[in-house]
Amino acid sequence: MAELVDAEPTISIGQLRQNPTAMIRAVRQGAEYVLTDHGVPAARIIPFQRQAWVRFGDVRDVLREPADPEWIRVIDEMRDTAPLRDPWGSM
Repeated sequence: MAELVDAEPTISIGQLRQNPTAMIRAVRQGAEYVLTDHGVPAARIIPFQRQAWVRFGDVRDVLREPADPEWIRVIDEMRDTAPLRDPWGSM
């Protein structure tokens, strides 16, 4: 399990039960919390963000543009020096 970064504020389930309004108010203003259950991280509480949808025509137009030649060169070099492998194959 990943360790928490010191800067991440945590809130226990008990603390959340005692005063949910203050935490929700802070989250609405941009705060993020890690919710813990007996000291173990259980969830991340973050501000709600609506998903931004992109029109199909906009995506289609971007995908039709030719790729950056320098990017293609880098990808080709990586392909030659680092063979593809299944990242889940060793599980």
